[in-house]
Amino acid sequence: MTTWALIAVGGLVVVGGSWYVIAGRGDGSQAGTGEVAAVSTQDFEITTTASGELEARNRVELRSGLERQSLITFIVPEGTRVKAGDLVVQLQTDQLKTELDEVEAQVVSAKAALVSANKAFEIQQNENESKLRQSRLAVQIAELTLDQWFEGDVAIKRRDLSLAMERAEVELERLADRYRQSQELYDEEFVSKDEMDRDEVQYIEAISQWKVSQLQRDVYEAYQYPKDEKQKRSDVTEAQAEVERVLLNNSSELERKAADRTNAEQTLALRESRQARLKQQFGSATIHAPQDGLVVYATSLERGGWGGRGDVTLQIGQQVSPNQLMVILPDTSEMLAAVRVPESMAGRIRKGMPANVRVDAAGGLTLNGQVESIGVIAETGGWRDPNLREYTVRISLDIGGYGERLKPSMRSEARITLGAAKDALSVPIQAVFQDGPVQYLNKIASSGKVERVPVKLGKRSDTKAEIVAGATSGDKVLLRDPLPSETTFKKWDPDQLKAVGYALDENGQPRGAGMPGGGMPSGGMPSGGMPNGAAPGGGQGAPAGGAPRGERRNREGGGPPSAQPGSQPGTNGAPTTPPATGGAPAATPKTPPTTK
Repeated sequence: MTTWALIAVGGLVVVGGSWYVIAGRGDGSQAGTGEVAAVSTQDFEITTTASGELEARNRVELRSGLERQSLITFIVPEGTRVKAGDLVVQLQTDQLKTELDEVEAQVVSAKAALVSANKAFEIQQNENESKLRQSRLAVQIAELTLDQWFEGDVAIKRRDLSLAMERAEVELERLADRYRQSQELYDEEFVSKDEMDRDEVQYIEAISQWKVSQLQRDVYEAYQYPKDEKQKRSDVTEAQAEVERVLLNNSSELERKAADRTNAEQTLALRESRQARLKQQFGSATIHAPQDGLVVYATSLERGGWGGRGDVTLQIGQQVSPNQLMVILPDTSEMLAAVRVPESMAGRIRKGMPANVRVDAAGGLTLNGQVESIGVIAETGGWRDPNLREYTVRISLDIGGYGERLKPSMRSEARITLGAAKDALSVPIQAVFQDGPVQYLNKIASSGKVERVPVKLGKRSDTKAEIVAGATSGDKVLLRDPLPSETTFKKWDPDQLKAVGYALDENGQPRGAGMPGGGMPSGGMPSGGMPNGAAPGGGQGAPAGGAPRGERRNREGGGPPSAQPGSQPGTNGAPTTPPATGGAPAATPKTPPTTK
């Protein structure tokens, strides 16, 4: 936690961004009791404060699940605490219902078409099997016919032709002998010429029949046999080719029926998909709470944002777009405090560190918690403060039975305990001043005068600083810049500087031990200990060899801001705006007072 103090002489002090009144006599003679503190040994916690807001650990965003614009017909009032399953938002569904009825009829039609396509596919399979059996049977018959012709018909035909030739030859020889006998008998006049002529005619016919039988055999062997053989073999080939044609035709027909079935399946799938989508859309129009939570309209979160709809709240009849965030359901039974810490402080915070969180909107309720996470990436201050770098620290809270009183986005003030100092020699943080690299106390000597004593600091909180070297228990120190009449001016004592880790450079100016001129000593103020490098107590101090700041300011004119009774902050060089960061010290903050 970054804390620094600016002392305005005369009893007005700024610490951690607040103005405080300290007891003082106001006449410049001696310090009042409220302006003096003693160096003492004590325990103190090292804490830092940060502000932020509450957020729910678990929250659910309820968005419009419709793929089109719709109107709100019912919405739970904002701020209502709902249980899991309660109706939160109802969107208009008239058009969806009409489309759903139409697509359900289309699904029934598509199912019937698919059944028909499946039956046609099965019928085609049976027809293909039948045609294939018939074509293969035709091949078998053609092959058997060919074998029958080879083994039977040809042999029979050849035997018949041979028998006819033998018969014709025998008949020819018989008739030839008979004709010779007829001629001999005619010459001897035993038969008439007519009888001889009849025998001659029969002989001539036998010769012709014998030649015909020879011609029939030659024609058969030369023409009929090759013709029949080619025809029979062609029948076998054609039957085999028919099998191939049947196979190809069967495949083509079956693919066509399969394509019809696939088309019917795809049509049904598309219509069922559309039906399912419409049913899902119809169901999405009714939004129930998935968990217990507090109803927060999204428009409330946008209120005041750039380009937001903060001036429009959700209501019945309002049109919502697809995926539009409508309601957020934070579960207030588990809450976190998301606070922002400066970049320089983030490195000192660790997971598990204890913290206290105050929520003013809940009646100043203070909750215990511990650091749960530290942001990985710093957030900028935007165009308002581009140089600002802050990390978000999330603190888990033990809310006990206060969940009903807490709501997201409530402002919260967290005090994180970074550690503790045990039996530490310490002073109030307001007592520590800075002169260049040297940190010092305004010690009140036994003579009553104030002298600057360099010190080496150890652990610090927003109210206490540990003195590692340079002071002893019981020393009295001033909580403000001394007046010129109160101080004993002298240069830095090299032995004192060396004792607390400082040295003088070649120009006689103090620097941190082992560091270039002007460096911070080991045990000096930590990185981020003071905002913008400001010193505790706010005093810049006088350079080595110079006058104390109060004396120098008097010489320059105007005097200290508190030199005149009743002066207000912001006059005569006093800051008009208290520092913006830092926790409040133990004193009670007041508004800028009028000194009485």
